[in-house]
Amino acid sequence: MHEEAILKIDQAAVAMLQALDAYGDELQSCLASQELARLRSEVVNLRQVLLGLEMGILYQDWDAGRQLPEALTDICAEAIPLTEAAAQARNLVSSAGSDPTQG
Repeated sequence: MHEEAILKIDQAAVAMLQALDAYGDELQSCLASQELARLRSEVVNLRQVLLGLEMGILYQDWDAGRQLPEALTDICAEAIPLTEAAAQARNLVSSAGSDPTQG
C-alpha cells in the first residue's frame, strides 16, 4: 500500500506540473508575481521527497557532491513517472561513481 500511495501522489504531482506548464500563463495576471514559480517549486520539492521514499535509504547515502541535488531537482521538475525519475537518478549516481550498492 505504501508504494501505491507514493505513486498515486506522484501522479497527481506530475499532473500539477503539466497543468502549470499548460495553463500557468493564463493565471499569471491573477496571481502575485512569483506565486506560480513558488507553486511549481513546491511541487518539485514534493516529488523529491517522493523520490527519496521510492529509492529508500540509498537515496540518502549517495554522495555525488554538489551536482547531485541540482540534478535531482532537474529530474523531479520533469513531468515523468516516479519510477523513471528513480531510474534516472540511479543512472546519474552510477555514472558519478558513487553508488553505495557497488563496492
